[in-house]
Parts: sequence; C-alpha cells; structure tokens
Amino acid sequence: GGRFKPDSVTNILVNVNYLIGLQDEDRFSHITGNNNKTGPLSDGEVNQVNDAHTYWYRQGIVITRLSKKKKGRRFNFINSLEINNRFNDYMSESDVSYFYPAAYDSIYGQLRKERIPRTDAILLFNYSEPVSKHFTIRLTGRYEYSKLNNGVSTYNKSNGGDKYDVLNALLSSDFRRVSNREFAGLGLEYKWKDLTITPGIRLLNQHVNNKLVSSGILLRQKQFDVLPAFSVVYKQLSINYNRDINLPGFTSLNPVTDISNPYFITKGNPDLLPVRRDNISLNYYFNDPKRFINLGGYTSASFTNNDIIQGITVDERGVQTMVPVNADGSKNYSMNWNVNKRYKTKQNVVLNWNTGNWMNISKTRLLFNGTDSWQTTFNYNHWFGIGINLNDKFEWNTSYSFGKNFTRYTSDQFKNLNISNNYWDNELVLRMPKHLIWETQVS
Repeated sequence: GGRFKPDSVTNILVNVNYLIGLQDEDRFSHITGNNNKTGPLSDGEVNQVNDAHTYWYRQGIVITRLSKKKKGRRFNFINSLEINNRFNDYMSESDVSYFYPAAYDSIYGQLRKERIPRTDAILLFNYSEPVSKHFTIRLTGRYEYSKLNNGVSTYNKSNGGDKYDVLNALLSSDFRRVSNREFAGLGLEYKWKDLTITPGIRLLNQHVNNKLVSSGILLRQKQFDVLPAFSVVYKQLSINYNRDINLPGFTSLNPVTDISNPYFITKGNPDLLPVRRDNISLNYYFNDPKRFINLGGYTSASFTNNDIIQGITVDERGVQTMVPVNADGSKNYSMNWNVNKRYKTKQNVVLNWNTGNWMNISKTRLLFNGTDSWQTTFNYNHWFGIGINLNDKFEWNTSYSFGKNFTRYTSDQFKNLNISNNYWDNELVLRMPKHLIWETQVS
C-alpha cells in the first residue's frame, strides 16, 4: 500500500493484500450420553476430516479532497474489492448406538465438497456543501455488488468400496447469487456552537437473483424503500435513529437440506421476507490525554418485524432439524460503559485500571416442536482489571469478570434458565535478560 498527496488539498490512500489459508483438521471423538434418571442414552464414535483452502485478495482506495476556495466543502471517495475463493472438503463418519427412548444403531458416512468463490465490491462517496453559516447539505451515494457461487457436492461410498465416489444428487446443490444494492442519502445539517442536528432521508434499492442450478429454481428479490434517518450531536454526546431493510441471506434461502452433521440438519426457506428494523442509539465518549483517562458508553434499542428465526424440531431419536421462518415483534436493548485510567511516574512505573459493564435484554419468538413461545433473555456482565509495568522489564495484568443470564418463556413447556459465570485472567511478562522475553498466562 501507499499514501499519496498530489496537491495540498488531496490525499490518496491505497492498500492491497493477498491471503492464503490452509487447514487440515482431523477429529476423532468418542461421544456418550447419560441421564441421571433414565441412565445411558447413547454411545459411539464420530470421526471428521476437514480440509479447507482459502485464497483471499483485498484492496482498498480512499480519496479525500478539500476545496481551496470554500471552507467546509469536502469530497470523499472509497472503493473496496474482495475476491475470496474457498474450497472445503468435509468427510464425516459415525457409528453410534442409541439406548433411549428406543434402542437402535446408526452408521453414517459421507464426503461433502464445497466450492464457494465470492466477489464483493463497494463504491462510496460523500459530499459536503456549506450553504450558510449554520447549514450544510450532505450527499451520500453507495453501490454494493456481490457475486457468490456455493457449489456443494455430496458423495457416498460405493458398495464394498472405501472411497467416496458415488454422487448423492439429493444432497448436492449449485447455488448462485448476484446482488446489487444502491443507496443514496440526503441530509441537511444544522450547526450552532457545539450542537449539530441532521435530519435526512435514504433511498435504498436492492435487487438480487438467487439461482439453484441443480433444481432450476430461480428466486428474484426486488425491494425499493425510502428510509428516514436523524442524528443529534452535542460535544461528545450523540443520538442516532435509522431504519434498515435487509434481504435474507443465501444460506437462509437455500432449500437444499444440509445433513453434513446427521444429528443437526438445516434447510433454507425460499419464501422468507425482508427484515425490517428500526434502530435508535445514544453514545458518549470522553478522553483526557493529559490525565490519562478515557471513558465511554452507549445505549441502543432495535425493533424488528419479519425477523428471521429458526423453527426447530427434534424427533424421537434426538435428531434436530432447523428451518428459518419470519416472525414479528422482536426487540433488543443494550447498554455498555467502561472507564480506563493510567498513572505514570518519573521512574517509568506505569499503573492502570479499568472497569466496565454490558447489559442486554432481547425478546424473540421461539418455535420448538410445534410450540410457539416468546423468550426474553437478560444478560449482565461486569469486569475489573488492573496492571503494572516496571520500566518495561516486568509487566503483570489481571482481570476478573462475572456475568448473569436469565431466560424466561411465556409457554410453560419450557423451564426458566438461570446461568452464572466467573472468569479470572492473569498475564505475566518478564523482559530480561536482554533479547529474551518470558511470558505466561493463567485463566
């Protein structure tokens, strides 16, 4: 990459990188299931051989240009391109005996080959034009292009053979998706001293072609929306509101059954509707470099219709099947705050401490074996940490966190959940003698 400055008001930043990832993973598992009342449930072997190759090219270009004649006039251009080719070979074999509720043996084996080349490109520009002392027009445009091929070939063993060379057409698919997403935004910013108010509208046009070549299924998604947006900024405090429309992803739409794990089966739903979500957030950040202190926090809420949830069924053998469906009325509330403080002496002794908290409340629909219920989950997590650094020779850091999780259901078919967790982490670093670093970590 490189940074270029062709003139006094123009900056250009270019980054290019290429990644090769190779994975060769073998898993040999012995699995047993026991119930403290009924006794043994299952016993057997599950073996998996997972080979994955990834070849990933990424580039980014950022151009910023200011005006020589008019203060506040600004133009930004951003381009990103990612080409990601993934090749996965997953072989699964299992031999499991089930004892409850019915006794039977299950022998299973397959080779699943996935070929997933993907290209994603983004073009983005921002333009700001001051029209008076207090008002500025802000124009934004964004184009997103995505092309994805998801080819899955599943093979069984031939009779009496050891190789997986018989194609299972029922469990194979060739899914191709081409997505185009155009976005245009117009906002009028009002600024008075430390207060900035920006109402705006966004035009969002989405058209996606999903083609299942193996079965001739063609799914076309088209959506055009006019969406509101609003933001208020006062010093380090900001309030934001926006509405989003998200089309279902290809994994949720693909109707071909995935039984690469025979005890956890998934299948897509081509009739899913776009997700509609309203978001509101409050953010605050403060930093004082002279006193080595910074603090920040946020609260947010989202309200979702046509949310995508999983309809779950579990049969008498314990095999779970999941199919995504739409559901209205999902809600999510979050809050986070954190404080970091550092002390530094003239003797190169550095002390620091931090503390923070995260809370979340979510309400979603639960569909399980024909039972329709609402589930409300409350998560709470708090952490503390301290550290000391002596002349960069000796360093010790320790942190402790505890959390709570409560889940409640409107249906009496499910039991309420109460979960607590505690986590303690210690790190010790010794940089002596010269050129040697000793490091240990205990959690």
